[in-house]
Amino acid sequence: MNVIVPLWSVPRSISTAFERMMMERGDFKVIHEPFSYFFYAKEQSAAAIGMNVDPDHPQDFDDILAMILKEAEKQPVFFKDMAYHPFTRTNEEFLGKFVNTFIIRDPAITLISHYKMNPEFTFTEAGYVEALALFEMTLKMTGEVPAVVDAEDIITNPHSVIKGYCEVTGIPFIPEALTWNAEFKKEWKTWETWHLDTGKSSGFTKDMEPFDFTVNDVPRLAEMYEKCMPYYQKMYDHRIRP
Repeated sequence: MNVIVPLWSVPRSISTAFERMMMERGDFKVIHEPFSYFFYAKEQSAAAIGMNVDPDHPQDFDDILAMILKEAEKQPVFFKDMAYHPFTRTNEEFLGKFVNTFIIRDPAITLISHYKMNPEFTFTEAGYVEALALFEMTLKMTGEVPAVVDAEDIITNPHSVIKGYCEVTGIPFIPEALTWNAEFKKEWKTWETWHLDTGKSSGFTKDMEPFDFTVNDVPRLAEMYEKCMPYYQKMYDHRIRP
């Protein structure tokens, strides 16, 4: 079995740009948010805003995991997914199959970006509680701090942060993969409207979408921000520093 590296993320954290970098490397089979089918299509745990369901994609939790494991028989696998997608079925046996890694971002940014895409998103879909839980479970299992990267660090110093990520994860660092040709990848079709900016990108850049409001301008976002910050801060303290 080859290595399987998930990037557990919170929404709107440039995780798809990170995934695009992994595609550019060429040494991993890259799978895009496979457990979103479990959370949204199978369990219908929240409204699947903008989801284009592929009828051939497995929806059952065990079937999705089996798909990933089957791919890992042939080559190393990287998949990016939201920490909350598989959370109700997550345990040490599940996480123990992977080299777990994490990407986070200041909720002051992620929440307004999420709100712009889906004003009715839930606190679970903010993702911070579940991300910290997976992080702490991994830390307990391995006794080692897994790779955690912060989006703003990647944007300001991609070479240093990605190099550190690769060192902690145990994979080669390929600096040439830090830039790429702008292209919308077929893997993003399921969540097409959520990844249009990444399709136009050619590297790690500041947000391409403009914001004319902050979390303080929307009461439910301000409340959510206060709830998310402690979870974010705990992971931020363990991040790979530039």
